[in-house]
Amino acid sequence: MLVVGLAANAAAVAAGIASPAGVVVLVGAALASGRWFRSVAAEVPGVEMVGLLRLALGLKALAIVPRFVTRVDAEVYHRVGAALADRFRSGDFLVPTGRSIPGTGTVRYVTGLVELVTFGDEYATFVVFALFGFAGVVWFVRAFARAFPEVSAHRYAALVLLWPSLVYWPSSTGKEALMVGALGLAAGGLATVLAGRVRGLAPFAAGLALVGLVRPHVALIAVTAALVAVLVRSGRREGHMAVGRLVLVGVLVVGGAMASNAVEALLDIDGLDASGLSRALELAQQRSSQGGSSFTPARIDGPLDVPWGTVTVLLRPFPWEAHNPAMAVTGVEGLALGLLGLAAIPRLVAGLGRLRSEPYLAYAVVFVVVFVWLFSALANFGILARQRTMALPLVLVVLGLPTARRRVQARRRGERA
Repeated sequence: MLVVGLAANAAAVAAGIASPAGVVVLVGAALASGRWFRSVAAEVPGVEMVGLLRLALGLKALAIVPRFVTRVDAEVYHRVGAALADRFRSGDFLVPTGRSIPGTGTVRYVTGLVELVTFGDEYATFVVFALFGFAGVVWFVRAFARAFPEVSAHRYAALVLLWPSLVYWPSSTGKEALMVGALGLAAGGLATVLAGRVRGLAPFAAGLALVGLVRPHVALIAVTAALVAVLVRSGRREGHMAVGRLVLVGVLVVGGAMASNAVEALLDIDGLDASGLSRALELAQQRSSQGGSSFTPARIDGPLDVPWGTVTVLLRPFPWEAHNPAMAVTGVEGLALGLLGLAAIPRLVAGLGRLRSEPYLAYAVVFVVVFVWLFSALANFGILARQRTMALPLVLVVLGLPTARRRVQARRRGERA
């Protein structure tokens, strides 16, 4: 599949769609990925992980071409980023982006930095963003392997690496690629810290910072979920782990305060109390209720709204609600996710009783719950399909876990070994 993906890009060059520089970046990434893929495979035994990663990279390369053909926002990012890169070359790195930071201005600034390396080549910049999104998904795989060392991560790896939305949407210049990449980096760092290794603090803080610079409200979700995971964690508290936990709590408190201030400034609300959050949700609903993919949102304002709100955020549009081929594929994917979710209910119920010993599962559950609540205000299927990619890797955590019985058997084998 990797060869097919590279061949598709070469064909796009011949058709005048892609640029040779972009294909060179792809080929270079494919050649340089071998060592990294082998290191990931060492953490995920029991499956031909290198082959799976190559398959996923091939699908990513294949997805870049249609994403580039149908690009809209990416063209704006390229145009502004190219202008910023010219200013950067003259040594002016404090140039205004024309949009707010945190927010869209961050994506424009990062695009300008990438354009420095790609020399203003739009397709090559597109590929760099797509590869960062791919790296984020791989980091999610590593996070899963470190969080659940007693079970095989092959089920989760196959789901998250090959899931259509995660292959397609974070494959362009824009927020989706940056967010999936940054959230994956943060998840990998957090899982490392929760496993008892302080070296995970740096990638966690870096990923969280990038998330906050692009979408501070999502950073606030991640901070909340991580704080719950740290507080519920059972086990040893002494030595370097106690220090690591204190540092992590400090990072979360500072990050949470900064994210809260950024959200208030971005949404022009006075505090994140009940009235402020209500106003923020109303604003999100108003901003997203335009275009051909708009619908009546399933906003969660009370317990009775939770079931339909959850279905809407994670599974809709249904196939009969789709207005174009991309949404039709998303609809089929939603049905598949719903069926997998129903089958995984016993795993989730069993997992809820183990949140203290499996804090990364607590992180995933809390992140998804808060995400569903906040994003239930969205009123556009297109926006919803793209933005749910931020939560899908954590939704798939539950689906990727073996049954409770198999997990007990695996744990006992590990204890005997």
